[in-house]
Amino acid sequence: IKFSRNGKFLLVAGGRGGQSGSAVLFNVETGAKVLEVGKSESDAVLAADISADQTQIAVGGPSKIIRVYNTLDGTVLREIKKHTDWVTTVEYSPDGVLLTTGDRNGGLFVWESFTGREYFSLRGHTAMITDASWRDDSNVLSSSSEDGTIKLWEMENGGNIKNWAAHAG
Repeated sequence: IKFSRNGKFLLVAGGRGGQSGSAVLFNVETGAKVLEVGKSESDAVLAADISADQTQIAVGGPSKIIRVYNTLDGTVLREIKKHTDWVTTVEYSPDGVLLTTGDRNGGLFVWESFTGREYFSLRGHTAMITDASWRDDSNVLSSSSEDGTIKLWEMENGGNIKNWAAHAG
């Protein structure tokens, strides 16, 4: 569940494991359903986000594929097939230029959000990526992992600029 950057929409994703999944966009003011994407997913959607300009919704899950949908008509804009395990996190940068995705195998990638081209492969985590979050200026990405670490990455050349141990367990 995520708010759009402007706070006007709420994106809720999920489904039934091994059966179906989708992401639904709601208007916060009226509560009305605006759009549903991913209805053809054959498994639950584990991660989803809406771009800062509200033109794209990216979803990921057990299929190992990132699907990016057009919010105008719900069509698939692109599919990204790079992950080797379930996609566990998806988040657009605040400026909408980049998209980060992480998986159950410790894979963490940054993509150009409007082309789907790989921008960086961020290597360093050794277990499932549990979350990722952008700093407000979109120049630094944080990531957390089941390996017990939190890492900060700068977006000029993809370098790891800080690491620390998370809480035990």
